[in-house]
Amino acid sequence: MFAFFILFYFPSVQERSLLKNYNNEVQNLANTVALGVKIALTEQNFEGVQTAMDFVINDSRLQYVSIVQSDVVLDDRGREVTERIVFKTFPDDAHIDVMATTSDSIILKSAPFESPVMNGEVLLGFTTSEIIKSKRRIRLTSLLVSSIVFLIGILIGFWLARNISIPVMKLRDAAHKVGEGDLTQRVISNSKDEIGELGVAFNRMVDDLGIARKERDERTSELMVEKQKSDDLLLNILPAETANELKATGSAKAKNYRSVTVLFADIKDFTGKTEKMNPESLVAELNYCFSAFDRIVQEIGIEKIKTIGDAYMCVAGLPTEVDNHAEMMARAAFEIRDFMTVYNMRKINSGGVPFEIRIGMNSGPVVAGIVGLNKFAYDIWGNTVNVASRMESNGLPGRINISESTYKFLKEDYDCVLRGKVKTKGIGDIEMYFLEPQVNEHNQI
Repeated sequence: MFAFFILFYFPSVQERSLLKNYNNEVQNLANTVALGVKIALTEQNFEGVQTAMDFVINDSRLQYVSIVQSDVVLDDRGREVTERIVFKTFPDDAHIDVMATTSDSIILKSAPFESPVMNGEVLLGFTTSEIIKSKRRIRLTSLLVSSIVFLIGILIGFWLARNISIPVMKLRDAAHKVGEGDLTQRVISNSKDEIGELGVAFNRMVDDLGIARKERDERTSELMVEKQKSDDLLLNILPAETANELKATGSAKAKNYRSVTVLFADIKDFTGKTEKMNPESLVAELNYCFSAFDRIVQEIGIEKIKTIGDAYMCVAGLPTEVDNHAEMMARAAFEIRDFMTVYNMRKINSGGVPFEIRIGMNSGPVVAGIVGLNKFAYDIWGNTVNVASRMESNGLPGRINISESTYKFLKEDYDCVLRGKVKTKGIGDIEMYFLEPQVNEHNQI
């Protein structure tokens, strides 16, 4: 039985495994070339296309490697069909049939790619001559071994066959379980012959696989930690929606928002105060205040945009559009003002210099997106931002100055003190209001 196993079953398994591995190898090479072509075309680096093809050109088994461009066109009946045209091939004189399939003499594999420049696929043709030679060697080897085993079986008999077959079957079963991922398998053999040595080699191989898996898991864990750090850093710079789009596509499109509320806050006479404080204390004070602002807007669901010197800028209503953006920003403005009131009382009691803060708000449409190639900056643009800045610069310390557009959102729930039209730089006269606490809260007081 063992002789027939070696003669028929073992070669078949080996041939299938050999062919499967060869197919997988050719497919992986095609995928690698396609990835290189995609990256090169995306970056418009056409020399990189040749570099990607060079990855397999020196392989002696290669018949040809070809880049095929795919386009959707209309046939004579006006139906959409896919037209496949050979864009580049190696060797140059190779005859490429884009509809060809794998045959006994050649293995064909394809890998698609998509890029802004071109969509298509990489065709890879590898000769099967080595597979055919390996099959012959396997069959000849199997025939030779099976003949020897058969003769030995006849001479020695059932006892010897039993002592050989059992260890081999155990080794096969253990190898199968190892292939399924169970690296606890061990082959126990007390014999000193080749079967015993094979068991020792198998056990050593399984131990090496276990060590390799452990090292891989450790590296994977380290990579995941570093990836999480990178993701957290990116989310600290950009909104989650924009960060995910940037990671997925490599770019983020600008987006229009029909209605948001923008807030600016800055410190009155900041330049004069800097002359009375050393740089280290000044930066520490600003960091303390702006960190508190960050916590306030984050808890409410408002997106911080940036700080510019002593100015703090944030917006409610993006990246997720909401209807109550003005009310959200009003809550944040009062919490920021209340925080600064308590903060200044402590500074005055300790003999420090207080920071008198002005807050301005305006509502309207904006455009949001990323600018620059390095050190990404998420920003917003539009007249709404300019007016919000004027609300802050024309406000008073300790007061929340709002525009008429914001007033329309808040007038039912807040006391709004009309200031009338105030002349602003570069814009002209603007109707302004001082925002006071909610009506019901104000009445209770």
